This record gives sequence, structure tokens and C-alpha cells, in this order.
Amino acid sequence: MKLRDYLKIAFGNLKRRRLRSWLTLLGIFVGVAAIVALIALGQGLQSAIEEQFAGLGLNTLTVQGAGSSFGPPGSNSVGKLGDHDIEILSRISGVDMVFPRYIKGTRIEYKNKLSGAFIASMPGGKEQKKIVQLLNLNTQEGRLINNDDKNKVTIGASIKVDNYKPQVGEKILIEGKPFQILGILEKKGNPMMDSAILMSEDAMKTLFHLNENYNLLIIAVKKDANSNDVKAVAERVMRKDRGEKIGDEDFDISSSQETLATFNEILTTVQILLVGIAAISLLVGAIGVLNTMYTAVLERRREIGIMKAIGAKNKDIQNIFLIESGLLGLTGGIIGLALGIGISKLIQFVAFLALGKSLIQATIPLWLVIGSLLFAFIIGTLSGTLPARQASKLSPVEALRK
Repeated sequence: MKLRDYLKIAFGNLKRRRLRSWLTLLGIFVGVAAIVALIALGQGLQSAIEEQFAGLGLNTLTVQGAGSSFGPPGSNSVGKLGDHDIEILSRISGVDMVFPRYIKGTRIEYKNKLSGAFIASMPGGKEQKKIVQLLNLNTQEGRLINNDDKNKVTIGASIKVDNYKPQVGEKILIEGKPFQILGILEKKGNPMMDSAILMSEDAMKTLFHLNENYNLLIIAVKKDANSNDVKAVAERVMRKDRGEKIGDEDFDISSSQETLATFNEILTTVQILLVGIAAISLLVGAIGVLNTMYTAVLERRREIGIMKAIGAKNKDIQNIFLIESGLLGLTGGIIGLALGIGISKLIQFVAFLALGKSLIQATIPLWLVIGSLLFAFIIGTLSGTLPARQASKLSPVEALRK
């Protein structure tokens, strides 16, 4: 018999038992849909996180005092960072530039309504150009502040006060003093960036009576240097300068690459766990295929006997049942793939409507499409192996007697 004959017989048998076939497919396509949706959303989230970190500068290091808790990095740090630290860090090979930042939690007032906010300093001169480049800062309206803008600010895209959204040209009160809004930053989908208010460094010093201690230092690493190597040297230099031992530091240096690797590791672990749970429904689907094929063997004993009597070999009978079970798995895989893609895209769309530019995205790589279909086909085929072997071993005389 040719493959075309096997397929014709298998399709005919599935069509005659439509209700049973659909009930058998249920476990397969639910499992495939769940796995496809979870992997697609996981891949999209991973890509979005990498995009966010790229926007923050993957070749940067952040130095802050140890003991920070809630809020943006450095906003509650205990250790002190000053100009001396900038000086010794700037001398390290591979460091392009070190610039300080102030971060302060405060309350803002707009239309007689109050809200909490974080103010971040914007340096001037060449440091401003560098930080704009590293953080990929752009405005959707107006412009960025510079160090000459004493009573002006640029606000994040998500800044709201009791559902009122300040506009360019209007004024908000910070610590009771009026500041004009020069621009609104582009929405990045990063809550910390989108809810920040940028103020010139000099204006922050005056407003909050800040001293020479900074909340954090950003180290821009040269393109040809390895940020992890620079980090190791920076830690050693700061420990030696402060006379501290390993584990007793009053500072912390974090690498964007290390943080990204940690995020990816956690995300991969969670994804494997969720896919494993979703795979349970595939197991149920495989049992359903096994049950359906065993039932088919019992119902079609006479048919099998007739086929053997007219010359069908054991291999032909086995192939018919294997192809039939494989088609069940493949059909379930196709339906599950379409359903999984639809679910993941629907979640992405809902998240976009709710959050704007969101970290919740759905990415459908080619390997996921091919892999899910192949996996479903293999599951179906393997589930039909034992029933197919049983059918092939039936004696034609015994089968025709039933």
C-alpha cells in the first residue's frame, strides 16, 4: 500500500467518528494551546526586558550606598558616595565616564491635588549628552531640561496627580515651589522612568539642600571593555580606598548585564515550571488518543480481518492505525497552535490597552510553530503505537469470527 492509501483510509475512519475524534482532540489542543501561549508570552517578555535594559545601557555600572530599600536605586542608600569616589573610579582602565545622580522622593501639587513622585537630577555639559545617550532619553512633547533651567522640569509620560495629567507649559509645585514643565518624556514601558521628574542638578541641590553626597554613581564603560571586568576592579579599588573587607562594603556595584542575566534565569525557570504544568493536559490528551485507538481496534476487528483476508500485511494494518493516531495528534496541534497564538495576542492587546507600551508582548518564533506541531504529531503517534501493534497481530480467522 502507498502512503496515499494509508491517509485515505485514516481520514475516512476519523470522519466516520467525528464526535469521538473531536473529544480526543480536546486534550491535545488544550495542552498545545497552553504551552504555545506561555512560551510566546515568555519569549516576548524576555525580548521586552532585554529591550528595556538596552535602553538603560547594557555597558554601564551603577554604584550606590549599601542598605537601599524601597524606591528607585540609591533613593534610600546608607553608604556615602562623593567626588572622591568619582575621582578614583574615573582612573580605572575601561571606564569612559563617571557621573553622579541625585534621586529624591517628594510630593508634588497640581490643580490643588497632591501626589508622590521621585525627582532625578540631570547633569549638565558633556555628562548630560552621555546620560541622554545611555538612557535613550527623548521627549514626546517639548524638550529636555539642561543645567541652566533653574525652575523648570521635564516629566515622565506617566506623571499624573489625582488623574490630572500636567501639560507642557503648565506649572507644578515641588516642595511648595513652582516649576514649569518644559517637556514630557517618551513612554518606555519602564515604570521607574515613566514616573520620574527630571530636574537640573543645581536646582535639586538648592531645593532639597543637598550636600556633596550623591545617591548613586553611573559608570559608563568603554565599548571595547568588559563591564564585568571593570566591575571587579571598581569593587577592589573602592574596598581598598575605604579599608573594607569583602562582605563588609558600605557600597554596592551592579552590572546591567548581570541583572539582565538574573532576570532571564528567573524567567526561564518560571516558564519551564508553567510549561510543565501545561504539559499535564497533553498527557491527558495522549491517554485520550490511546483509549480512542484501542476502542477503534475493538470496533474494527471484522474490518481488519477482511483487509488481511484480501492480502493486507501486518505492517499495512499497523501503519493505518499509526497514521490515524498521528493525524489526531497533528490536527490537535494545528488547532492548539492557532488557539495559543490567538490567546497570547489577545493578552498582548488587552495589556496594551490597559498599560500603553507594555512589557507583556507575544513573540512567536518559527521553532515554536514547527516544534509544537511536531511534538503533537509525535505524542499522537506514540499513543497509537500499542493499539496499532495489537491490530496488526490479529488473526484474520479470529477477527472474522467476531
